[in-house]
Amino acid sequence: MSSGALGGSRTKSTDRDTPPYQSQAFRGIRFAPSSRVPTPRTNLPEPMYATLGHSVPRGGGWTFEPKYDGMRVLAEASAKRVRLVTRNGKDKSGQFPELVLGLRELAARAGRTLLLDGEVVARAKRRRGGAAPASSEFQRLQSRMHLKDENEILRLAIEAPTSLVVFDLLRNGRASLLTRPWRERRDHLEALFDEAADPDDTSVTISDNTTRGSAMLTRARRAGWEGIIAKRIDARYQPGTRSDAWLKLKLLFRAEFVVGGFTEPRKTRPYFGALLLGAYDKAGTFVYVGHTGGGFTRDGLAEMHARLAKLERHTSPFVTPPRTNERAYWVAPKVVVEVKFAEWTSDRLLRQPIFLGVRDDKSPRDVTIEGVSLQRWGTGEMSHDAA
Repeated sequence: MSSGALGGSRTKSTDRDTPPYQSQAFRGIRFAPSSRVPTPRTNLPEPMYATLGHSVPRGGGWTFEPKYDGMRVLAEASAKRVRLVTRNGKDKSGQFPELVLGLRELAARAGRTLLLDGEVVARAKRRRGGAAPASSEFQRLQSRMHLKDENEILRLAIEAPTSLVVFDLLRNGRASLLTRPWRERRDHLEALFDEAADPDDTSVTISDNTTRGSAMLTRARRAGWEGIIAKRIDARYQPGTRSDAWLKLKLLFRAEFVVGGFTEPRKTRPYFGALLLGAYDKAGTFVYVGHTGGGFTRDGLAEMHARLAKLERHTSPFVTPPRTNERAYWVAPKVVVEVKFAEWTSDRLLRQPIFLGVRDDKSPRDVTIEGVSLQRWGTGEMSHDAA
């Protein structure tokens, strides 16, 4: 599939009974509607997760990748069937028909079923000089993650296409690679892309990696990435495990939190004032970490209010209810959001948090309080001497 394959003019359909994917509006456009693609029936493993790192590992035995700013999925693909499963088990193949097509074609050219680990990212826009940024903006992906209307899904597949950046190969045909070391899995992955990838297709790509951690970190800082991932090259894939064989080295303060309530709006602001945010501590207690009202459009305020209105309850879900200037409304802690913020304060609250988007790909009980990684170096407050 060429990079322009999803382009083309859109005309108004004259037959209301015609399925969206057969209408005149989408003729000549290449995608794979989810309603026509059966999904595989095999059970998928849970992804392997990284622990928070506090310094770049020294010495040999490590490889380094960008920390992509998107939605983590396991992708099971054959020439006829595709499934994109998030870390909490939701199938998102229906939201991303351009990825379904790209994966089907990759598997067809390879002639075998594949199980890939990767990140769905908003397709990078070209910068001046022709250089494309290696990272994406999570907020641009938000318009795609939660859609259910097929016409809107197909419209955005054309206007705001995504890519799947693949960084691991877990099954290659009938052969499971879970117990093989990373370096062997990477060899298989690179051989797969050499053999079967279409160089003109940007819907499915292979991740960058290098053994030079300091170089990758410098690149991340200059490009404004959230951070990088360090992986031991001799580590096997451990499904469902948060392993120190994978380390996330974060340059920005960004994290997921769970909404436990919201406040009454003030003045002309509609719907609500601020979200009341929490996370689970080591004891499994739901702890208040701060509030945010920034980062919303008017439509975003309406959508969030409608989402939370269904979850209202009479009592606070926080172990210690926060004191608020405006009246607080409590909700069941089921909505996960991502925010960026300036730092953690001395009393363990978020400073200047800004809402980025809703994360329905992560379970609320998995949202815990992270410590500090390399954020001070990322903002230039300290030097870095990683080898």
